[in-house]
Amino acid sequence: MTSEQKRIFIVEDEVLIAFEMADALEDLGFEVVGPSTHLGNALDMAQDMEIDMACLDVNLGKGKTSEPIAKILAARGIPYVYITAYDVGQIPFIDPNDNVLQKPVSMGDLRRLLIKATEEE
Repeated sequence: MTSEQKRIFIVEDEVLIAFEMADALEDLGFEVVGPSTHLGNALDMAQDMEIDMACLDVNLGKGKTSEPIAKILAARGIPYVYITAYDVGQIPFIDPNDNVLQKPVSMGDLRRLLIKATEEE
């Protein structure tokens, strides 16, 4: 890992999407942590793993969301990007200052937003 390479944590409940995102982010030069497809595992990883930033799918299925993961990351000072297929206005815990991308995600847009999120630290 180079000093410039960022460790990025992926939380996505759809396994195929998670691994496609991991491959794309590795191609962009990130070191991928995870991906995590379950809330419990993601909470543990968000608390304990050495990561520089995260991509969080908003809806993790069965009524679960990535909100508690985001809270842990925020408390640790780790920037994150929410990724969702829903209209942002439908998600009560998303703050207007949060970084959000709509699905389907363009890897170029994701990279730009991750750079922006890192600069806001």
